[in-house]
Amino acid sequence: MLTVRRSTTNGLEEVSRDSIPDLLRRSDAKLWFHFDAPTDEELRFLEEELKIHHLTLEDIVQQNQRPKIESFEDYVYMAIHPLLCKKKWQIEPSELDLLLGRCWIVSVHYGPLPGLIETSQLHERIPPALRRGTDFLLYTLVDLVVDSYFPLLDDIEDEIDSLEDRLLKQARNEDMNRLLALKRSLVHIRRAISPQREVFNQLYFRDVYDHLIRITEELDSIRDILSGALEIHLASASNQLNVTMKRLTAWGTIFVVVTAIAGIYGMNFKFMPELEWRYGYFAAMSVMASISLTLYFYFKKKGYL
Repeated sequence: MLTVRRSTTNGLEEVSRDSIPDLLRRSDAKLWFHFDAPTDEELRFLEEELKIHHLTLEDIVQQNQRPKIESFEDYVYMAIHPLLCKKKWQIEPSELDLLLGRCWIVSVHYGPLPGLIETSQLHERIPPALRRGTDFLLYTLVDLVVDSYFPLLDDIEDEIDSLEDRLLKQARNEDMNRLLALKRSLVHIRRAISPQREVFNQLYFRDVYDHLIRITEELDSIRDILSGALEIHLASASNQLNVTMKRLTAWGTIFVVVTAIAGIYGMNFKFMPELEWRYGYFAAMSVMASISLTLYFYFKKKGYL
């Protein structure tokens, strides 16, 4: 779907397809073309009206580009990667293609871009940026993409902190699954962010570049914290296993004594003096109970039970 907007004194105004050729001939036109999952017809419009090279159109359609910037005769093409949270802690990069001409800018994305191109931004940052020029809108869109990384990293840090608190108490399988999901998300984030530093450095967007440096450093810190959380989980699981083994060993020791005594009197020997004793059964039971209680309190004191 194609949406065409231009800058006015009151903000943004949507433009009809029929008026686009006349507006493109004006030197003061400041047009923003946004394509949400462009159709073949809309791609032909890019090629015919804006003279977009077919190699650029191929890159837009394939949607598998690394962050990059390329200069053509009439425009500059740039591919960057916003981050989308599809499910809880399933963060994946998407591709946002930007083309900057003399009096127009094109943005192409397959699907919605929450936090970037939405109602609040269309009323706040984007209109004054386009009013100053299409290059300012390019900077604004790029800055919005980079700024959207910070809340995701903050949420990941908060989740890791809460997981660490739970892991110190008890290690659970679902916590391990969350840690692995967070680790995959960090890998996706780093793959999206690292190549973009060179792109923004070439554009001389120094503050955006500095933000990416901060994000990269924060990613390294989060990765270290996550590795520590994984170690805590493994140590907690190992400790729980040791506690369980100690308890089983303690109870096994108690019942081994009882079983040994009962086994002795289960042997079929004819001459066993206690078998003829009137109080032999009660004595054997008393001995088993005394030894079992003694072992129980001993293991309890040692923390095995």
